[in-house]
Amino acid sequence: MMTEMTDTTYKERFLRTIAFEKTDRPIRMETLGFWNETLSRWHAEGLPPEITDEVSAYLYFGFDLQIPLQIGVHLHPGFDPPFDEEILDENDQNENMLVKRDVSGSVVMVPKDGASTIPKVLKPPVKTIEDWNKIKERLDPSTPGRLALLEPLLSIEGASDWPLCVYIPGLFGTLRHLLGLERLCISYRKDPELILKISRHWVYLWKRVIARICERRRPELVSLWEDMCYLNGPMIGPTTFKRFMLPFYEELISFCRKEMAIPAAGVDTDGNLTILIPLFIKAGINMIYPFEVQAGMDILEVRRQYPYEFVIWGGIDKRLLEKTKEEIEKEIRRIVPSMLERGGYIPAIDHSAHPDIPYENWLFFLEVVRHIGENT
Repeated sequence: MMTEMTDTTYKERFLRTIAFEKTDRPIRMETLGFWNETLSRWHAEGLPPEITDEVSAYLYFGFDLQIPLQIGVHLHPGFDPPFDEEILDENDQNENMLVKRDVSGSVVMVPKDGASTIPKVLKPPVKTIEDWNKIKERLDPSTPGRLALLEPLLSIEGASDWPLCVYIPGLFGTLRHLLGLERLCISYRKDPELILKISRHWVYLWKRVIARICERRRPELVSLWEDMCYLNGPMIGPTTFKRFMLPFYEELISFCRKEMAIPAAGVDTDGNLTILIPLFIKAGINMIYPFEVQAGMDILEVRRQYPYEFVIWGGIDKRLLEKTKEEIEKEIRRIVPSMLERGGYIPAIDHSAHPDIPYENWLFFLEVVRHIGENT
């Protein structure tokens, strides 16, 4: 697939979207990603066989280009170096699973065939302050390998016209990597000093890393991976958020947006985040995604309540793409024109493209969304 010629650069389009200004057309980034199994399925339905990963898929489907600097994110809390993966047990009672230590230092159970799934954490790397003191050397902001990819990315031909988007682990995401979800939730009550020690280092780490990046080029976006909500709501409530997250968020986001003059600070979390939205706004967040429909997130209602506070990326039910073309088009036309008219919107499904989506439906979805975008 080919993109059209335009005089507007990808960076200019991104900045205008962040500012709720009119653009030549909406940003083309209609999914957060693609499952490997999805691309494998689509090869049998017409996708060229050389399209084997997310980068080649983004290019093939004509997405707006960016410079994506990902540091840890959902894989680890930003370790440099990360842990070496190590298989610990291939003879588990379930013959389809194996136990390994992954790059985050956690002992996890995963499918032997490498199928896309959320690993089951058996033993996280941190239980005590002593564990934390041993592991935090991997979170030194000055290590040379931490930004090893930055220069090659910036050197790509044409990259000066692309937004530089820095994706890092958020505070809840970092704590979950280190402690595991169950221990983290217990530690908010039982071991708050450990939580606060890690949180103070989180701010220290990313302020200095972002400052290093800005010495080379100022990003257009710093986005925090949190994934801190489930179908019925967040994993922690507003009271816990205010005590253990808000002060650190405010310090880091203020540093990014005010001191470093970075236009956008984003949060990536699945699930229902309704009760946390005011706190994210208070912290200085001005972009939120992906607004998962099956968790009750309705971006038309969200935009009604928050008309200009943050950019919305996503909000179209990914499950919709399993249905008929008539149903797909009807829902797109219910959501997209209104959202684009209000501004500050990037049309997309509410997570990655999953393997139950027929390739024909994916192409139809792109066609309809982009036609509407070009004519709204």
